[in-house]
Amino acid sequence: MRCFRVSVHLCLLLGTVGGVQALAAPAREDFSAVAHDVAPFVGATVFDAADQSFSQPLGVSAGGLGARVEIAERQPCSSHGLLEREGLATPVRSGELCKVAILVASTPGHPDFRQGIASLGTEGKGALSELTLSFYYLEPGYKWPQFILSGFTGGASCCLVSAIVGVGDAGQWYAVQLPEQNGFGPLSVVDIAHDGGRQFIFPDKRFDAVFASHDGSVMPDVIYEYAQGKLNIITAQPRFRPYMALSVRAMPGEEDVPAPGSREVNGYLAGYVATSALAGQVQAGWRYMLARYNPQSPYLAKWCALDRSVWSGKGQKECPAPYVRTVPYPQQLALFLLQTGYITHAQCVALGYDPEKIRHERDTIRAAAIVHWHATHSG
Repeated sequence: MRCFRVSVHLCLLLGTVGGVQALAAPAREDFSAVAHDVAPFVGATVFDAADQSFSQPLGVSAGGLGARVEIAERQPCSSHGLLEREGLATPVRSGELCKVAILVASTPGHPDFRQGIASLGTEGKGALSELTLSFYYLEPGYKWPQFILSGFTGGASCCLVSAIVGVGDAGQWYAVQLPEQNGFGPLSVVDIAHDGGRQFIFPDKRFDAVFASHDGSVMPDVIYEYAQGKLNIITAQPRFRPYMALSVRAMPGEEDVPAPGSREVNGYLAGYVATSALAGQVQAGWRYMLARYNPQSPYLAKWCALDRSVWSGKGQKECPAPYVRTVPYPQQLALFLLQTGYITHAQCVALGYDPEKIRHERDTIRAAAIVHWHATHSG
């Protein structure tokens, strides 16, 4: 585990994490910025492939909300359950039978909610090897709690998949899937601002393998909050800036940060600048990046200086090599951060990258390239 790839609230520990020396504990005044883990008020293990005793229905009721998980043997393997994710499960062969978990949720005076959860099995067989159930009050002050189902897919996918189930004011049921993440459950719920809120932290996978390899990519934290059947992104709220500022201070202390100019450093720097922006420190993060990035990275974006309509009809399947241009890393990063919402248009311009000006410059280059093409490809 590389601590700068996961949330600070998991990594600001003394000692080692996964064989890597962890970051030193922050100064005393910084602990108020560390996300506080919130324990469920009721939790249970529904299934564990290592312990075959979990074969009977499990029922839990708390705060007027009930959840019962039935386990049906030798059923058609599930492909549309609450914890199913496209691309994570091994394809099911026709006629194959599985052990399937089924959820029945209830609350007084309203119809039950019944839906399949997922197939259960051993690790690496396209089914969940673990399944847990946790009750929380995710909406402080709301009359009913919610519960979270979390499962571990195991195998090469190695993901924690989760869903929130809750009931609305009129008795309608909500089932909301959360983003998958590396690791196993139950899913962590945190109070980042120490104000009684309940949040989830997931990596922003839009950064994955964009500026470096998958292993070299640093994905900034995205903060979510649940409200009435919706999972809202609230990362940019000012109350989370101390947490982001602590993340920025922690990242350069990690011992396996790529060396300046190395093959993977641009992936780390993208996450660093994005987190700096969330902390209100985009200029400082940008200066840090400028002193360390690799201008020759193999992951730099390319663009074609010749309009596709000119070369595609000439038997060319790709942009002719003389017209391929490389986007400088700072420009690529600035436009990416603008596109993904980490910086504003005004901030992008202040960094020296005006999108309209860049677009105009490329149009001018393409116009000249068309003239050059026709001059060198007459007849």
